[in-house]
Amino acid sequence: MKTQVGLPGFIDFLNTQSAKDFKSDRIDRYLNDNCLNNDDFLPFIYFREETYGRNLVYRTELFELLVLTWLPQQRTPIHDHAGQRCWVTVSMGELAFKNYEPMGLDGSRFDLKPMGCVEIGKCGTNSYIDDEIAVHSIANASRSPAVSIHLYAAPVASCQIYSEKNKRFENVDLKYFTVFEGDLTRPSKGLSL
Repeated sequence: MKTQVGLPGFIDFLNTQSAKDFKSDRIDRYLNDNCLNNDDFLPFIYFREETYGRNLVYRTELFELLVLTWLPQQRTPIHDHAGQRCWVTVSMGELAFKNYEPMGLDGSRFDLKPMGCVEIGKCGTNSYIDDEIAVHSIANASRSPAVSIHLYAAPVASCQIYSEKNKRFENVDLKYFTVFEGDLTRPSKGLSL
């Protein structure tokens, strides 16, 4: 049986980890043994009409914790994680995860080979991805809003996004829809870094 842990306890745990710990299985074991208290993340849930929302909860040099919000039909482009590890917990709704392997056509153009089937993450499920596994996309898999919690081992300021039209990866700077400003219960809406 999993132990329920609140957001302050989770952040306390993360702040005690070293860079080496984020490259080990310590985070996997913690997430498998504990269940995050979804109510603690309610102040960070802001939806966007035009695209999925990236809401920053907490950030250090070693990690960043975000709440992503998904209205029906919203999805990420196919992307990498700039070499960083990523853990995802679905806290509301259902998300579809699809992995791809880039297959070089020439020096800079790629086709993408789908890997396996689409995995559906239901509320309470955890998943993990890094660039050595695959590039991937995430989509809301239901007709209802969805929410997920993303932990990145080291902040990801930019990543490679696959242009399906041009068959190329393009570097894109990432932005936040809301940003943590010291009080875990009161993010500031509409800021970006």
